[in-house]
Amino acid sequence: MKTKVNPMAEGIIREGIIKLENLDFKTKFWAKDPTLWKQEPQHQELIKNFLGWQTVYNWTLEHIDEVLKVAEEAKKEFKYCVVMGMGGSSLAPEVFRSLFGKQAGRPELFVLDTTNPDWVGSVRGKINPAETLFIFASKSGGTVEPSSQFAYFYEEVKQAGVKNPGQNFIAITDEGTGLQTLAKKHKFRHVFTNPSDIGGRFSALSFFGIVPAAIMGVDVVKILNGAKAAAASFGPDSPVKDNAAVQLGAYMGACYANHTKDKLTILTPQEIAAFGLWAEQLVAESTGKEGKGVVPVVGETLHRNFDYREDRFFVYIATDTDDNKRVEEIADDLAERGFPVMKLTMDDNYQLGEMYLLWEIATAAAGAILAIDPFDQPNVQEAKTLTKNVLAKLEAGDIPAEVSAPLLVSKDLQNEVKLDTLPQDFYSLLESNDYVAILPYLWPSKEIDEALEGLRDKILCRTKRAVLFGYGPRYLHSSGQLHKGDGNNGVFLILSAEPAKDIQIPGQHYTFGQLCNAQALGDFQALENKGRRVVKLHLRQPVAEAIKKLSEQF
Repeated sequence: MKTKVNPMAEGIIREGIIKLENLDFKTKFWAKDPTLWKQEPQHQELIKNFLGWQTVYNWTLEHIDEVLKVAEEAKKEFKYCVVMGMGGSSLAPEVFRSLFGKQAGRPELFVLDTTNPDWVGSVRGKINPAETLFIFASKSGGTVEPSSQFAYFYEEVKQAGVKNPGQNFIAITDEGTGLQTLAKKHKFRHVFTNPSDIGGRFSALSFFGIVPAAIMGVDVVKILNGAKAAAASFGPDSPVKDNAAVQLGAYMGACYANHTKDKLTILTPQEIAAFGLWAEQLVAESTGKEGKGVVPVVGETLHRNFDYREDRFFVYIATDTDDNKRVEEIADDLAERGFPVMKLTMDDNYQLGEMYLLWEIATAAAGAILAIDPFDQPNVQEAKTLTKNVLAKLEAGDIPAEVSAPLLVSKDLQNEVKLDTLPQDFYSLLESNDYVAILPYLWPSKEIDEALEGLRDKILCRTKRAVLFGYGPRYLHSSGQLHKGDGNNGVFLILSAEPAKDIQIPGQHYTFGQLCNAQALGDFQALENKGRRVVKLHLRQPVAEAIKKLSEQF
């Protein structure tokens, strides 16, 4: 992987490499020595069980015939393929889908990582269920989002007249999960059993990323061999000057530890913007804990000569694409103005396997500098539990008023934030090192996406703060850990709404719309319980117009 750094970044990387050398990173990392990160026995046990990703490309290549066989069947029998997953089970397939696009003669890939009924319905409207292969992807096998999607689409396949509907489904999961049992019960076409020693966000080169890519027609053998070839330059015998993974990890860790720069801003051409979403999850969920956290900022509108704050550092991913020149000019401007900038160059899309591995190793290295366990996610479960509590009330026919309340404010702020003075009150919550996070539980139609981008840009330009953005419930499996695990450096704006058209979830007493809004409320409550500064707005239809009016106020 070709790298280039400006003088500011070069000095920071040198500091980080000294830290990693003092930790004996390269020896301990490849020896899977958990003391690199933690001394406590409970952490060490978890770490030892989550390092299988280091050379997973070899394991996947050993099982590639199984993958290619199913991909060939799909080519002959299906026109569409829908991935039903969340977080690590969905973001790598989304990158493949976005970078490679529809391949001739192969099923068109859709990635569905939501419970929003308008989003689910939009995918349903683009496919014929009888001609669709559905991939139920879940490491644990019990994730609520893909489980609900499965219940819905299984019924849709039956209603389409498919005699053996299970043959339209495959599963990707770990050994011994409930999903294996479900797949056997419903006679799925195939079950891919992934190694259990790989965390979801580190699973891109395992079955979770490679199976959907193969089905859509990507040359996955080339992807995996590319990662394998690049691994030599990331390994213990590689000189640091040639080791892009160690350099990136040193850069992230030292920016945070030595320079109070915690906002990692990833600059990408539009054509590979989806890679930023994958990297966001990896960095946020791995480092955002114990009151610490490297804050990944992706998808921001890029402005020439913008007055960024001193808490920023930049990684520019260069590609041979139409949008690259625009991004390169901005990256060069930032470098000339003294901001730290590191450039990574992808010569073609098939370097994606190498890029996955590079960022995974770099994140592990940054975690060592921060002295955290990058492989756990201690603050993710609470939002899930609180959502279940809301759903239990729905099951009993009791719809909590908070679900659709026009304004909710965390209890510590109830005397500080009012609906009629919202923008001013919201801005007054910001402190020195804060970021803003906009978290909409909405369907990203073109109109809504553009309206939200306008709101994000308005807040960015007014405050000069990093403005994070993530569609819910997707972000719960991505940056959600950072939101609750960092040093309380965020001010959060959750947006929910009633759907334009709701969908009943088969076998449940609640709809997708109720589930989605329960998740929004559950995360509000989880953030509130952690003492975070959080505001939740429930928008009226039409949602795009409501967002535009909100943006005008801000």
